[in-house]
Amino acid sequence: MGAVAKAELDVRAGQAPERARAQAREPESVKRILLCVDRSTLAEAAVPHAVLLAKTFGSPITIVHVMQPPPEARGPRATTDVVGWELAKQEASSYLERLRARVSIASGQPVDAVLEQGRPAERIEAVGRQLGADVMILASHGEGGASAWNLGSTVQQVLMVAKGSVLVARSLSGRDPSKPKRILVPLDGSVRTESVLTTTARMARAEGAEVLLVHVVVEPSPNHVLFAAEDVAMARELARRLEVGAKRYLDHLAEQLLRDVPVVHTLVARQSDEGRGLLDIIDREGVDLVVLSAHGASCDPARSFGSVTAQLLWHSRVPLLVIQDLDDSARKSDSSPPDELGPPSLRASFVESLA
Repeated sequence: MGAVAKAELDVRAGQAPERARAQAREPESVKRILLCVDRSTLAEAAVPHAVLLAKTFGSPITIVHVMQPPPEARGPRATTDVVGWELAKQEASSYLERLRARVSIASGQPVDAVLEQGRPAERIEAVGRQLGADVMILASHGEGGASAWNLGSTVQQVLMVAKGSVLVARSLSGRDPSKPKRILVPLDGSVRTESVLTTTARMARAEGAEVLLVHVVVEPSPNHVLFAAEDVAMARELARRLEVGAKRYLDHLAEQLLRDVPVVHTLVARQSDEGRGLLDIIDREGVDLVVLSAHGASCDPARSFGSVTAQLLWHSRVPLLVIQDLDDSARKSDSSPPDELGPPSLRASFVESLA
């Protein structure tokens, strides 16, 4: 077990008491991978990522393909070509078997395949839940082809219902997804965002990749609320202090990570929009993979992904591995009074305990 996984994080100046210590353990986060394909070349962009995770964590893979009924078989006047449907099923089964054999050889791990019928997003989510998959991997685009949208319609629908960790591979990135050399981790100072560091360290160590730890300080902008000169000056002074504190914070984490990862860089940026700032950094710094927590400091357990994570999922042009920090027990009914929600617990696979 690496030093980051074993160490208790020191109490840092200015931290809230509930963030004082976080004991992380060797990730048990990737016990089963669900690889989603639709038989298109674009969708197969997800395959190298599944192989990479399987080799790193020794995880078995389940490949799932969902067959949709043809247009003529839908609606009140549906007709079914039984022979044509059976031929299509045989072709899909043959494709899955060929892909299963290929992925098994490449990953060295057990691989099985599942052929489903119905609405893709619904069946993918159901299969993932039945298998207890830890990570669902799918490409940004599939048989519908590239479009003006950064994500294909099926991927968007899957993300709307996803409850666990997801990896979205970029079908049109042009990068070699099998060998990430620079992994970016956005951090907001919370234990939730830090909880991905053990997983990141293990991937970086396996691939000889460098890690870039990033924090974005929100730059205050004058407006009809913040308009007095002295108030603007005070807000900018606070941002400057946060920038200094963020640098100290990232340097501390980098020191811990350097025991496991050969190269760790840190970067603090100031931007009026946190998500936009991260997207700019991702493009500018030549990042191959982003690993981030599904939620940050202001965690809403009613949502699968926080606002910044959702922004990156929808707009990033590089692959994203989003690790779900919420345990199912943390997801309470929307009818629960706000004061009963409390701080939702972290998934035990990433952070063992908080003090």
